Amino acid sequence: MRVSVLIAALCAVGAAHAEVIDAAALYPEGPLWREGRVLYTEMGADQVAAVAGGGKTVLWKEPGCGPTALAPWGEGLLVLCHRAAALVALDGNFAVTRRWLRDDAGTRLQDPNDASADGRGGVYFSDPGIFSADAPATGAVLHLGADGALRRVAAGLRYPNGVFVDRAENALYVDEHLTRRVLRYPILPDGALGAMRVFADLNALTRRVGAYAEAGPDGLERGPDGDLYVCLYGEGRILRLSRTGRVVASIPVATPYLTNIAFGPDGAAYVTGAFENVRPPLRGQVARLAPDALAPPPR
Repeated sequence: MRVSVLIAALCAVGAAHAEVIDAAALYPEGPLWREGRVLYTEMGADQVAAVAGGGKTVLWKEPGCGPTALAPWGEGLLVLCHRAAALVALDGNFAVTRRWLRDDAGTRLQDPNDASADGRGGVYFSDPGIFSADAPATGAVLHLGADGALRRVAAGLRYPNGVFVDRAENALYVDEHLTRRVLRYPILPDGALGAMRVFADLNALTRRVGAYAEAGPDGLERGPDGDLYVCLYGEGRILRLSRTGRVVASIPVATPYLTNIAFGPDGAAYVTGAFENVRPPLRGQVARLAPDALAPPPR
């Protein structure tokens, strides 16, 4: 099946199975399934929220934070404050217990973006730098250990965005947004990263959809089917890749500025995105995609 036909077929399937669970979210990102509910950040509202049983609860709020990601850390959560260039640790009652502005070498954080727990009490996260094709490659990936040690484990990247720890492979996947590549790093025993390789070059795999000049891969996560789901920011779609990097499907969503994805225990995908990325209040939504909306079209 040609890629153009595949995309057209998925448009009908994906749109039919999207259930909006928060239609008033302000630039939502970082969905995380935790204890029977979906948690997510709202960069446009400086808050962390949760939805369960049709009701929304604000769990934490800090003016100026601009949160974009969550990850389990210690007894609570790690919040990435993109606008405040900080990491904030919350306890089980969503009270702040610790804050980081610099890594252990003294380098100031730029704008932490996405995070993924390493399965050993620590968290990997991206620190992208300036969002511009003309900017220097100052993006980095850092690791926060279970003991609070914060170190840089990769650098010289062009806006590293989504990160995902594949615990079965003992590898870290990183979306390098401005080059439209998905990178893969082996995770070494001490938590450092080994030699990078390009897992998928989206420039070669798929045509850009839409006119947004800086469209590229944002959040990503491996689904229960074993495929890697990559959110294409500025294109309003999810690219489903096989374990070998082959395009399995292209899944459309309502929000053109699609930021991230997480899977629930029933195999459904929870996606966050915005309709507007410049003018406040940065209106967006959180939606649930049923498992059949993620399936490739029949051949």
